[in-house]
Amino acid sequence: MFAGELKKQPKEEPVDEPEKTQEHEPLPLPLSAWVEWPMLLLCLSMFLIVPLYFIGFSQSEWREGFIPVRTVNAEYKLVFWLGHASIVVGLAFVALHLKRRFLALPRGLLIFLGLFLGSVLLSTVFAHNVQRAWVSSLLWHFVPVLFALSLAHLNWTRKKISFCLGSLLLGGLASCLVLMDQHYRWTDWSWRLPMHTPSIPAGIIYNHIFAAEYHAPLLPLGLGLVFFLRSKPLKVALVLCLVMVFLPSLALSLARGAWLSLIVACVIATAASYLLAFAVRKRDSNNCFQIGFIPMAFLSLSVALPVCIYTSTYWKKNVPREEKSPPGIPTESVELKKIVEITAPEKGGRRLGLWKDALLASLSSDFLLGKGTDHYELHFHESAKVSDQTTGATLVRFAHNDYVQILYENGFIGLAGFLGIWGWTLRRGFLSCVAKARKGERGELGLMMGLLASTLVFLLEAFFEFPTRSPCALMVGWTLLGLTWGLLLKEKPTGKPLNSVRPNPSLNLGIGALGLFIIPCGCLLAKNLFWTNVYHVQGRVAGDAGDKDKSLRFHRMAISFAPWEHHSRKFECYYLLTHTKQIPDAIEAIERTLEVHPGCLAAHQNKIAVFLNTGRREDAWKAYLQMEKAAPYHHYTDLESKKFIHRK
Repeated sequence: MFAGELKKQPKEEPVDEPEKTQEHEPLPLPLSAWVEWPMLLLCLSMFLIVPLYFIGFSQSEWREGFIPVRTVNAEYKLVFWLGHASIVVGLAFVALHLKRRFLALPRGLLIFLGLFLGSVLLSTVFAHNVQRAWVSSLLWHFVPVLFALSLAHLNWTRKKISFCLGSLLLGGLASCLVLMDQHYRWTDWSWRLPMHTPSIPAGIIYNHIFAAEYHAPLLPLGLGLVFFLRSKPLKVALVLCLVMVFLPSLALSLARGAWLSLIVACVIATAASYLLAFAVRKRDSNNCFQIGFIPMAFLSLSVALPVCIYTSTYWKKNVPREEKSPPGIPTESVELKKIVEITAPEKGGRRLGLWKDALLASLSSDFLLGKGTDHYELHFHESAKVSDQTTGATLVRFAHNDYVQILYENGFIGLAGFLGIWGWTLRRGFLSCVAKARKGERGELGLMMGLLASTLVFLLEAFFEFPTRSPCALMVGWTLLGLTWGLLLKEKPTGKPLNSVRPNPSLNLGIGALGLFIIPCGCLLAKNLFWTNVYHVQGRVAGDAGDKDKSLRFHRMAISFAPWEHHSRKFECYYLLTHTKQIPDAIEAIERTLEVHPGCLAAHQNKIAVFLNTGRREDAWKAYLQMEKAAPYHHYTDLESKKFIHRK
């Protein structure tokens, strides 16, 4: 038989079966265009606002007493991600409830989703700070997974795919243009924005590492979209944007992890494409020839980045080079050569220490379920035998390896579920590419290869940084996953008809309730997170200006919006001790700080000092024992121990 022929199957008579909790029916898909396009417009808004948002106040704007300040903060971007994604999820789930139909997920994917979400939920229930664990789980785990599932239910036509990915690339393009403006100084506007590292442009993103995590996955995605688009002017425009904007912006970031992730992902995509070409070589030589352009394109992208980096002397602005760079060699080239030097004590050695301590802690206790989402910072010093020798007074919130952090916070079950979700997607995506190659669907094949390569960049970045917790990178990664699911779950790789599920009344009620609940819940949480960050920043600015009363008032407002956070609580304790001299209130504030964050060394030190200064030496000794339990290897604990030599 030829590949294009279909074999007739005898029609089977329907068989009566006992009633089940859910019925499988063939498509049509559950969502209508009246729901899909508002969801896509919300995605467009999110893709543009999240990477480009910053906040600026004039005197007493919004609230009386506010101080003029401009802030580029990752927390603000997470707020807008949460608000947009919650509304998208709510619209999708309410529509699914009304239609009483949703996609039948494969058993393997359901198992991995259950393991991951179940582990996150259980680790949250048993966490030390339940509120903090729950809020962080919503931000980083629950809402992203539900957002991806919502996108999977869209009927992904060519127009909708182009609109969604085009808007995602448009946001990245605008971010890269701001970054290049900061480097070339075309205008003065971008230089008036706060920059984490003035010598390294990052656009309107917190720092250059976050910017690179966001920009790197967009390159293979744009390359895949070039094959998918039918308009030649759009193809040419997209290629020009990749070469003249995205590549230089990524090269300027000096982010070795993002560079390496992009190169390795493109090499893997190239090898996979050649395998596909070999698989169809005997069936159709013409298809093989057409497919051959795809691996050449991804190979060119993997080579283009190092070339762009090594030639940066010729296209960069003539700025003074750092002293560490040899004369005539651009800083970008020096950073590229350091990729293999992962054990350098100033960089790689510190991260290896973080990973070693976290892995040993995970294997020794809470192995299955972990300590709770966003609890790495709370328990960091308890096991930081190596890290405390390199971090000093720094409290580390992220392990700079998302897989290690998931193992630490959500346990082995959570890590297995997380890896299973992405692994299932990559495997199923490669099988889809095989089918498309045999059919000669070059445009669809190029798009799928671009999606898979971008996903690989996102997953490889997670070995070096924390893209699943960085707002812009998180947005890109889970959007790619949802779109990939939407394409894969509507294919028929086994020849069986694709099914949708008609849930029973109880399950359907749960879907509708979740859709109605998540919109107000997500938006109210976003509002609280927004204002707690606004007041915290205002409090710090007021403190730097010497207005301690205003700073204390602002920090207390920040605490009222997010009582599970500890950042403003530390400042409240400091002002109560040093400014208002309200010792009983200060002791109470210290106790509340340690309740939400047992690893806060400043709070432990203040507690010991207060008790010693008020003559309560026995209470001071007990406070020291608490500090020793929370940070047994830190030199601050050693310093405090010298105050109790008579007790040892």
